[in-house]
Amino acid sequence: MSDNLFGRCKERLKIWIGAVGANGDGEDIKNAAVVAQKRVEYALQFGSLLQNQDSTSYQKLVSANEYLGKIIGYLEKGEAVYKDLQAIQQIYEAVKVLSDDQIMFKDSAAAANAFNNLFVGLGTLAKHFPPPFDSTIGELLIQCGTLKFFSNFQESKFGPKSHMGQANYLLTHSEL
Repeated sequence: MSDNLFGRCKERLKIWIGAVGANGDGEDIKNAAVVAQKRVEYALQFGSLLQNQDSTSYQKLVSANEYLGKIIGYLEKGEAVYKDLQAIQQIYEAVKVLSDDQIMFKDSAAAANAFNNLFVGLGTLAKHFPPPFDSTIGELLIQCGTLKFFSNFQESKFGPKSHMGQANYLLTHSEL
C-alpha cells in the first residue's frame, strides 16, 4: 500500500512540474517546490504513524524531502544573485544618468528617478554589509527609492503646480 502511495505522489509531482512548464518563472518554480516539500512532510508525518520508518517507501519520502530542500536552497541562492545583479544594473544606469552635470537643470524628473533607482540598488547591496547597513540603512535606502521619495520631492518643488513650476510657466509663456 505504501509503495502505491509513493507512486501516486510521484505521479502528482510530475503533474505539478508539468503545470509549471517552460513558461513558469523562477518564483513559480520555487513556490511549486515549497508546496511539494510541505506535502512530502505531511506524508512523512502520516507515514511515521502508519508504517515502519525503515521501509523503502518511507526512506524514499525522506530522500525526496531532502532533495526538495536542496532545490529550494539553490533557487533562493539564484534569486538572491539575480536581485544583486539587478541592483548593480540599477546603480550603473542611475550613475550614467547622473554623470551629466546639467541633468538637474535639463530634466529634473529624470534625475529624481535616477536617484530613486540608485537608492534601491544601493539598499539592496547594503544588505550584504555588516550592521547597521544590512537591515537598517539598507531597508531605509530601499524604501526611499521604492516610495519615489526624490520624484515626489521633485514634483512638489518643481512640478507644474508648485511655485517654481508656476514661475517657470510665467517666464516661458509671458510676452514681455
